[in-house]
Amino acid sequence: MGTLEKNICQSCGMPMINMTDFGTDSDGNINTDYCHYCYQEGEFTDKGISLEEKMARNIKIAVKLGMTKATASKLARNTLPKLRRWRKSKKVKQVVK
Repeated sequence: MGTLEKNICQSCGMPMINMTDFGTDSDGNINTDYCHYCYQEGEFTDKGISLEEKMARNIKIAVKLGMTKATASKLARNTLPKLRRWRKSKKVKQVVK
């Protein structure tokens, strides 16, 4: 389990420590890239959401859990754009331009 303790969701940044934290692929297998909140049965639960919308959603959740809005905003803006899900979308946008 050593390497699993270091995993973070590549969509929202949530630490994934327990096997129940991980999302699932369409065949029911565990997906170690994404958490169960973001990815179920091979699809994103928030399909079509933009990076900005995802950051706003994460900030709202963090504030609800007791983090200050300033800290939550800084964390979201420094973390999410670097995650695999959002890096891929930026590459696609660059190619389209």
